[in-house]
This record gives sequence, C-alpha cells and structure tokens, in this order.
Amino acid sequence: METTTVDLARYRALRMRERLLRIVSGVLAAIERRDVERVVALLDDPEAYRCIPARVREEAILVAQLPEGSLRAPIRLYRYQYLLFRLSDEPLESPLDSAQFALMFGSAPPPRSLRDKPGGRELAFTARPLRERRTSGGRRRRGRARPRTTAR
Repeated sequence: METTTVDLARYRALRMRERLLRIVSGVLAAIERRDVERVVALLDDPEAYRCIPARVREEAILVAQLPEGSLRAPIRLYRYQYLLFRLSDEPLESPLDSAQFALMFGSAPPPRSLRDKPGGRELAFTARPLRERRTSGGRRRRGRARPRTTAR
C-alpha cells in the first residue's frame, strides 16, 4: 500500500489565490456599476484587507466614486488581478543551484581610477579654461529692479 504526501501549503496558497481573484472580480464588477457600498463591503473582508495593497484599495474606492461618464480605469486593481493570474503555485522546474546564492565576502582590490593612467581623466572636459568666480568687486546681479508697493 503506497501513501501519497499532500503539500498543504500549496493547497492553502491556491485556495487563497482563488478567493482573492473572486474578491477582485467582484470589486471590478461593482466599479463598473459604480456601486461604492459594494466595493467598500468587498474590500472590508479581512482577507482582502490583509492581502490587497492599500493603494489598490484606495484606487478602487476612488474610481467607484467617479461619475458614470468618467474614463478613468482602476489600473492598479487590473495589475493586481493580472499578478494573481500569473502567480504560479507550481514548483520550480529545475532545482536551485546553491552556488548561485553564495556570496564572496573576501576583500576585493580597490577600484582603479582613471587618474592612474597617464593622460586619462575621470570626466571629459572641453578645452575651454574654467572662469574664476568673482569674490569682490564687479557687477552683482540684483533681484527686482522695479520699486515695490507697500499695499498688496
């Protein structure tokens, strides 16, 4: 007699994803009808409140409150729905290579600067010389040239 092992974590994740997809599709249907109370009721569900990001919930309520002829779409809600559809509960097709996750924390040689090379520059400047800043004397730019009025 052979026994099979059931992965309950995958089963729970699949069920949670299906419930969230039902909630999101209900919210989208309520937004199309501009039924704000139904949108709020669906988003007040504990699972929806915990799993749907705050910006997605806020946008759904905002779009549901818009007038009937408004052309604004709940983009964040559609993106969240798309991510839920794309979310896969299948295991990875190939096992992970642990060497890919290994980090080398040894000391690395210091980066070489372009200044070390003869004739090299860090930044390519033009052949024009830099102008010196005036520290004293000379004309200064002033703000408002016209006289100010006392009453506004």
